[in-house]
Amino acid sequence: MNSPLSSANIPLAETLVGQLHALLESEFEQLKTGEMDTLDELQGRKMVLLEQLAQVAPGQSLGGGEVPEAWQPFAEMARNCRSLHQRNEILVSRKLDAVRGALTALQVSAEGLIDETYDRKGRLSWGPGRRRTPQNAYQDV
Repeated sequence: MNSPLSSANIPLAETLVGQLHALLESEFEQLKTGEMDTLDELQGRKMVLLEQLAQVAPGQSLGGGEVPEAWQPFAEMARNCRSLHQRNEILVSRKLDAVRGALTALQVSAEGLIDETYDRKGRLSWGPGRRRTPQNAYQDV
């Protein structure tokens, strides 16, 4: 294999970062639509691509210092991928917050703070074994 940042590595690095870009776009679409079935597969593919990129174009060489002129297009594509990853991370974070909120609401309900349930006939009942009537509707509130 050629040495890191060799100009011979540029075509492979650009191909890999292009694949990463497409994968990140696919990940975003799946996150938006809630298609979580293949998300694990995408994560595995993303890790493989990142490992390959680390070998072909080491991050320490492209990160903090000067990027050689020949590597500028690749570096721009890599920055674009970082932005896409951050966008996906924000979406995942928002979805996790929504799930946590729903779980909190369910936990509050399970603790008996909200004690409304439906009986077998589909009528709202209030508390164990009691029907909600105008007389007892606000007794426990």
